[in-house]
Amino acid sequence: MKKNSLILWCIFCASLILLFTTRSSPLFACNNWDDANSYFTMGKGLMNGLVIYRDLYDQKGPFLYLLYGMAYLISNRSFVGVFLFEILSASGFLYFAGKLIERKTSRRWAYILIPVLGASVYSSWSFYWGGAAEEFCLPLLAIAMYYLDELLGEGAFDSDEKCRKIFLVSGICAGVAAQVKYTLLGFFFAWFVIAVIWLWNKRGIGFSAKMAVRFIIFALAPSVPWMIYFLATGSLDDWFRCYIYNNIFFYSQASSESYSLVTKLYEISKTLYWLIRDSFSYFVWIIVGFVFAFVMEKGIVKKIFLPFMFACTYFVIFIGGNKLPYYSIPLMVFAICGVAYFGKAIEYVAKKHDLSIPVVASAAATIVVFTVSTVFAAQNTMNAEYRKYSKDDVWLFEAAKEIPENSTLLELNAIDAGLYTVTGIVPTCEYFQTNGIGLEVMFNEQKRYLKEGITDYVLAADYEPEFINLCYQLVNVYEYNEPDHEETYYLYKRK
Repeated sequence: MKKNSLILWCIFCASLILLFTTRSSPLFACNNWDDANSYFTMGKGLMNGLVIYRDLYDQKGPFLYLLYGMAYLISNRSFVGVFLFEILSASGFLYFAGKLIERKTSRRWAYILIPVLGASVYSSWSFYWGGAAEEFCLPLLAIAMYYLDELLGEGAFDSDEKCRKIFLVSGICAGVAAQVKYTLLGFFFAWFVIAVIWLWNKRGIGFSAKMAVRFIIFALAPSVPWMIYFLATGSLDDWFRCYIYNNIFFYSQASSESYSLVTKLYEISKTLYWLIRDSFSYFVWIIVGFVFAFVMEKGIVKKIFLPFMFACTYFVIFIGGNKLPYYSIPLMVFAICGVAYFGKAIEYVAKKHDLSIPVVASAAATIVVFTVSTVFAAQNTMNAEYRKYSKDDVWLFEAAKEIPENSTLLELNAIDAGLYTVTGIVPTCEYFQTNGIGLEVMFNEQKRYLKEGITDYVLAADYEPEFINLCYQLVNVYEYNEPDHEETYYLYKRK
């Protein structure tokens, strides 16, 4: 039991904190975030025999759709399954964070500080509404950070077996992350540079080269099953077009000639300023980590590796010019080291003054810190007000009553509003929603869908579509009113 106590504590902390902070939680009427519903619909399609990217268009990685597909199998009209996966993801993140804290301090401090980290991260503005692609990659980043800390520790580089494990596991983490959202590779690029240079210095170029190749091989391995899948379904070019090409050349502003390097640097610097202000709950720990590492650690690599990794991670994420809140979720991994160094500093002060904390006092402190952290998370989250909403307050459930089972649906002028989810409808159109990438082919195809009356129902956000009266008649109009989120939805039925 003692061996598993840390992971059980992490599961408990993750469950309670997420219960109040993610809209996937049963305390909320539903998770009405359009992006999360889009992932759910893509996963639903995957589980119903449709080929992602070929039959359904969206631009995130296949592992994300697989995860949402499994969540759909758990609960096909709600985010219960997503909530369970969020708990697993947060538990993994907190567990490896706890192990890193324990390495720098003690298990006692790991228990005390885990809820602090959890509340700081999962109630932040960056966390958004819950269910982001980046959220599910946090444990992968935490694992890699934990193993890098081990590699940089005293003597770990002397063990061939340890080095092989570190580069194997971290490589797999990089490979999985690459097939969720490849902008996360900025973090793993920095990890790779630090690890290889460190090993080169300690063990020589030959051994470091072997480990570098090992990392690359295992980073490529998670993509092999997907490449086989796409080849077998004749959709490898669709994967490249949707996930790689369109993301680079249509979704981001990185390829725009007018978007100069000076403008990029100015914009991402300004974005960082607002991130720190809006998500100070975890950025304070990132700053603490930078300062304490520079003061406490010996050797230039150990002193600067955190800012270097942060800079690489941040630059790759935001160089495209988009500034959506949840894009900064990967930066949360750097808060781990700040919390760990904070615990180390307190422990150092206690030892210096010969202060010993009794077990009972430590347990009491853990309970108090956990309680305060949970209350803070419940109040600090941007979703606090939404907990007051019932299903009667959410237009989706009213609209779902208008749509019989086995109907077909098309959603226009918005990313998936959630009607596919609450009705259980599996999309039948490739462009089942109006994606954030403004592709001409998407708009042309959606016009064709309307002209030919392909679906039984059409949901349009904030406008009455052209050609809609040819085949459809208006059923109802729904108002969505939430602070900073106001929209009008028009539901049409085929004549």
